Amino acid sequence: MASTKLARINYAVRTGAFAYCFVAIGVHLLERGAGWAAWTLLAAQFLAYPHVVYWRAVLSPRPNHAERDNLYLDSALLGAWAAGLGFPLWISYDIIGAALLNTAINRGATGMLWAALCAAAGAVFWGLVGGFTYLPQTSELVTLLCVLGATIYVSVVSFVVFYQTRQIAAARDTVRKSEERYRLIAENAADLIAMVDHDSGWLYTSPSYAHVLADADLAPGVDAFRRAHPDDAEQARVAVRRAAISGKPRDLALRLVDREGRMRQYKTHVHAVAGGPSPGGVVLVSHDVTDLRASEERLLLAASALEGMTEAIMITGADGTILTVNKAFCELTGYTRDEVLGQAEKSLRNALQSPAFYDEMFAAVHASGYWSGTTWSRRKNGSVYREWRSVRSVRELSAEREPKAAGRITHYVMLFYEVGSGQGRPEHAARPA
Repeated sequence: MASTKLARINYAVRTGAFAYCFVAIGVHLLERGAGWAAWTLLAAQFLAYPHVVYWRAVLSPRPNHAERDNLYLDSALLGAWAAGLGFPLWISYDIIGAALLNTAINRGATGMLWAALCAAAGAVFWGLVGGFTYLPQTSELVTLLCVLGATIYVSVVSFVVFYQTRQIAAARDTVRKSEERYRLIAENAADLIAMVDHDSGWLYTSPSYAHVLADADLAPGVDAFRRAHPDDAEQARVAVRRAAISGKPRDLALRLVDREGRMRQYKTHVHAVAGGPSPGGVVLVSHDVTDLRASEERLLLAASALEGMTEAIMITGADGTILTVNKAFCELTGYTRDEVLGQAEKSLRNALQSPAFYDEMFAAVHASGYWSGTTWSRRKNGSVYREWRSVRSVRELSAEREPKAAGRITHYVMLFYEVGSGQGRPEHAARPA
């Protein structure tokens, strides 16, 4: 629904001002001994008319535009009233001056000129229909009412203009502060933030881009993907065009060759801008994932190496919860991954060693970080076998990254394999790393 704020403001001002005019002009008509026709026209103009033009504006598809047109209608009708009353000086000054002032505020100097022409046209129309008379004098009471009315009207209009000006100033200040916050965010963010046109030419780049690309690559209008990997560049341009057309955001992987010739990998979010200072612009927010991708590759290599080892491996958390096992573990013990992951390491122990044995083993791990020896163990099918087992603790690094300053234990890594079969109690030896 279109805004009716201007219509509501002018409705309040017009209703009050016209009611006051009804009183002042009514006193003038009463002094002149006017008939019922004059009083009927007076009531229609100054009591009913404000409500009619208000609803005309409110019900219009463009309320504010309709209300500004109402100001010209005000001027024409008040010009006719000035002529009909014989151009009484103070009354004419009040009603025509108020109409011109209101039009100047809402439509500027050009609008005020048109309002003056409308008032003149209204006066000429009345003169042609009812004839021209010139009766400039008014009584002291009417003159006092006109002077007082002019003072009140100017004061009220000045207050409305002041209030609106303060609102505009506050809104501008809010926008300025908001723009300043976003500017600081863009200039200090580690992510690359940019705006491009639908042809992928630069419109804006955040300062963080200067650490990645040369100035020549960041000039306005330059292809934003000229330093992108050939396999990614065209895909990125297509994503920008589609986002500009559809308005739907997109994500893509982007590889850029930086100013040092190194290949950097980014996760880029593409989002079209609706309206604003650059209609049709597209915002690019790129997060550097080069180190993350490298870490993922290292993890994949480590997982592949772990899975390919012939020794059984079990990794637990500090609380003994089993986090992962490799293929050799499943083949040696007979347990599947799903059966052991999330279980306590104690659940796989058997009665072939006493609880004191495990207490001593983990005490050695806590003291030196390592234990190894031979033990007896039991497979899932119940068969017993002799194994060689080592247990290492993994600690979080301190800020100094020195072994002596190592932090709390985060994981245990257990490696074991079958060494043959025999009888009797298990033998073990704790050996330092």
